[in-house]
Amino acid sequence: MKYHPTSIARFAEYVLGKPLYPYQNEVAQAILASICSGQGRIFTVMMARQSGKNQLSAALEAYLLACMPQGTIVKAAPTFTPQIMHSRLRLLSLLDVPALRDRVWQSQGHIIGLAPQAEPGASHTHRGPRVMFFSAAPESNVVGATADLLLEIDEAQDVSGEKFDRDFRPMVATSNATTILYGTAWSDTTLLALQRAANLEHERQTGERLHFEYDWRVLAAINPAYRKFVEQEIARLGEEHIAIQTQYFLRPISGAGYFFNPLQLTLLQGMHGWEDMPSHDACYIAGMDVAGEERPATGSATILQLDQAQPRSRRDSTVITIGRVDYNELGLPAIRVVHHEWWTGVPHLEQYAATVALVESWGIRSLVIDATGLGAGLASLLLSRLGPERILPCTFTRPTKSRLAYQLLSLLNSGRLSLYGSVDAPGGLLEECWQQLRRARYRLPAPDTLDIYVDPTEGHDDFLISLALLAEALKAVNTPAVSTLIRPLKLYEDEGQF
Repeated sequence: MKYHPTSIARFAEYVLGKPLYPYQNEVAQAILASICSGQGRIFTVMMARQSGKNQLSAALEAYLLACMPQGTIVKAAPTFTPQIMHSRLRLLSLLDVPALRDRVWQSQGHIIGLAPQAEPGASHTHRGPRVMFFSAAPESNVVGATADLLLEIDEAQDVSGEKFDRDFRPMVATSNATTILYGTAWSDTTLLALQRAANLEHERQTGERLHFEYDWRVLAAINPAYRKFVEQEIARLGEEHIAIQTQYFLRPISGAGYFFNPLQLTLLQGMHGWEDMPSHDACYIAGMDVAGEERPATGSATILQLDQAQPRSRRDSTVITIGRVDYNELGLPAIRVVHHEWWTGVPHLEQYAATVALVESWGIRSLVIDATGLGAGLASLLLSRLGPERILPCTFTRPTKSRLAYQLLSLLNSGRLSLYGSVDAPGGLLEECWQQLRRARYRLPAPDTLDIYVDPTEGHDDFLISLALLAEALKAVNTPAVSTLIRPLKLYEDEGQF
């Protein structure tokens, strides 16, 4: 087949049997035009999840392998397993067609080539163009490879800019090969985001398009099944959920914003009241953020007391958030926060006794406790006394705290989490809780990792973390089974025959 940018659509449809969507073809033609003319452009391609980014990449690779006599494509991703392994399998699957399968060869577990057409019986092993697959993890060793046809970086928002500049960008130097950065949005400081900004500025100045971006609505307009799926995800998580914003709307998030927006804070304001005692027929869960046990300066522990003379920012508190589990009209569990325990400077042995009494008197189904650092000993005591069915220790790491933050947002955005009103609540307690929630911030310590906190200069985050642990406790509560009529078995065809 003659090598020409506009022929990839026919190649994908008639040779590979995998037609490209119009927007995929638009990107492919621009990239191939740069390769044909040796322009050495750096393209950025952002597509919503499941919009065909990986298929486009594999189709480009297959097309170049089929049409070029020689040359190397380098494909990299943040991890070798599973990301690069999936890329290899996807390319091999595309090449497994009658016109190409007999020419495919592999070497060293990370190289796929397509030998030139030859006479029957001729050896073509390790000849022709090839694709080399590499990990772009910080510790990977990729120095020495050359990308003289194309350099592709998949999930570029998760690849270090330093790694790209030091190890991958030099691979195109001798041939001025074209580079593609694929991915979705994350923060505005990732490799992908910075190159996107440079490409948009280049387009503003020259009119040449180097950035291609397609959010979920592009594919939804031509694929009803995809539209239905994403609409369900938005309904489930809420449009403001970070995963929806970054992966489907392709909107980057900053690293210094407040965790809750005004709408979410409004959703958090419930219409139900504070409960001093549990209801006999309700299901309760709890989250517990543990503080140290140093005593106040007066020499006596203070429980549920806001000392105006000694700002609370000087001392951590243990907070237990108790929620009642209800079910909405869709049968999904919802949490109504009905009670708080707020202990400052209380020795851990006293916290242990008070927590045991609280769990037993409220009939708490599951209590998730911060078992990090100072909380480890208290968590161990509670676990020994009340058992793993009711006490669930949670050790904070980046991944676990990120999961807590996402779960908290998911419940809130779907209208399944709310706080009691101010009526009958102890004085100062609800005010402190709302102050922490309004001051809560988020940061992005690593790709796809979310951290929540309150700036130490503004106060503490004990109510915030306790609320996030409460959301985790919901996972231990089983949703009631749907009522089902079980028909009796008919043991005999004719009961009257005996």
